[in-house]
Amino acid sequence: MATLLLRPTNWQGRTIRVEAEPVTIGRHPDNAVCLHDEKLSRFHCVIEPMGGGFQVRDLQSRNGTRLNEQKIDASPITPGDTLRVGDHEFIAEFLESAPAPRKGKAGTGARGAAAVPATEGTWAAEFERLLSALPPKDAREEPIQLIDAGGTPSEALTGAGDGPTAMLLLLQIASKAHATDIHLEPKGETTNARMRVDGQMVTLGEMPRRVGDLISGLVKTACQMTQAARDAVQEGHFSAKFPDRRVEFRISFTPSVHGQKLVLRVLDERDIPRSLDELGLAGYMFDRLRRTCQQDHGLLLVCGPTGSGKTTTLYNALRQIDRYSRNVVTIEDPVEYQLDNVTQIPVNTAGTKENTFGSLLRSVLRQDPDVILVGEIRDEETARTAMQAAMTGHLVFSTVHSKDTISAVFRLLDLKVEPYLVANSLDLVLAQRLVRVLCDSCKRAIPVLPGVATRLGKFLGGKTQMMAATGCGRCLRTGYRGRRAIFELLDFTDDLRDVILRDPSIQAMKKVIEQGHFTTLAQSGWKLVADGVTTLDEVDHVAGQG
Repeated sequence: MATLLLRPTNWQGRTIRVEAEPVTIGRHPDNAVCLHDEKLSRFHCVIEPMGGGFQVRDLQSRNGTRLNEQKIDASPITPGDTLRVGDHEFIAEFLESAPAPRKGKAGTGARGAAAVPATEGTWAAEFERLLSALPPKDAREEPIQLIDAGGTPSEALTGAGDGPTAMLLLLQIASKAHATDIHLEPKGETTNARMRVDGQMVTLGEMPRRVGDLISGLVKTACQMTQAARDAVQEGHFSAKFPDRRVEFRISFTPSVHGQKLVLRVLDERDIPRSLDELGLAGYMFDRLRRTCQQDHGLLLVCGPTGSGKTTTLYNALRQIDRYSRNVVTIEDPVEYQLDNVTQIPVNTAGTKENTFGSLLRSVLRQDPDVILVGEIRDEETARTAMQAAMTGHLVFSTVHSKDTISAVFRLLDLKVEPYLVANSLDLVLAQRLVRVLCDSCKRAIPVLPGVATRLGKFLGGKTQMMAATGCGRCLRTGYRGRRAIFELLDFTDDLRDVILRDPSIQAMKKVIEQGHFTTLAQSGWKLVADGVTTLDEVDHVAGQG
């Protein structure tokens, strides 16, 4: 008998599998698939076998069940149909044959999670399907060779067992999907595999717990860790040699209720912009940033939350500098990528004598530097020392956690730095975020609503259509593939310095800023929306309403 798979069209949720038994969907725990969705009724609908196929039947729900956007009472399901219940949308796919699932309900795991049961053999087929759907289609990166923490090549992935097979597939999927993290989460009898792709968690599927344990053992061997430490926090690293590059992995094991959770941070330099030209800066921003990099003194501050690409921007700023005629030193926590002809110093607070940003910066100033990159300004000592260095003939790059450029100025003032230091040392403040880019294979055009047209105004450029996310195999059903940055640049002029010295208030700063050329983060995102690069929802998610 055929098997029906209902795959979610976005990254939230898991695949629902329907075979010989009906599967009910709703908010009540007694459903085979329980979803935490306020738009669902307690018992919303049922998917049931019918004449060799399947049908969906509404259970008199208050908001209705929609098949291909049409409200239905009962209707057959065919391949490619979209099923919407509440805020959840699924695409129907049929398998002609599949191994029988374990006994029990179709819904598994934590309450409210709908998933394909992790039966023996099905996880490998699911991973193979995901791998073959990712671009370049049907291309597999082989061979991949592990290199352990000691630098010794390993043949661990060449075995025929479930552990090497699963590990190889996960590394290949992560490579093709450009994932930044791989998560393996033990859940009782199964292990859940997820990846962070374009900043969002994407569920790959579930494996038997036995397979998850084999992967953990393989990773511990590569990291030269103790195998028996089941309840300990463990950290390590290893590498993987792909046909065209070498990728570093940082490993973290953390104990959880069902065992150690494994997270692999993927450090793949293939996905990193290599110059300021590749960052996507507006023309006037690029010119101003490049001029700052050519100065012999000053302070460039990049702000944004963790994971917004601040360090990547500063690395590319360093690439603008002649590192052979100037002494360039960085202080980082940690040093993730190495730059040629740059002295890179890691922050280390684990030893008997703490090497903090502030203490290392004072030491570096005695090393005759021309350019200094300070990974982050966290405290008053680091802020004051960095600003004094910028005023005494050094070019200083650093980052600070704040939501936008104006907030970055007040963050420095909150650290008790004197206003005259802030006003006289700062040259540029650059705020940035990363927005997901629409998948070219499945994005679709939708009309621009009147409210949206009014909100975007001149940034829409008079267009009557914008693009929306759909979801396909090439983008892991997320609707997006890849990310790019949006920016907000605050150029410190004499008028702005006067405001900070006299009356440092948000309104006073905005009054001066609006007299010049200034584009907010949200407005930078709106330009990408008008160009069909991303969606308004994505811009609102990362940059706010604007």
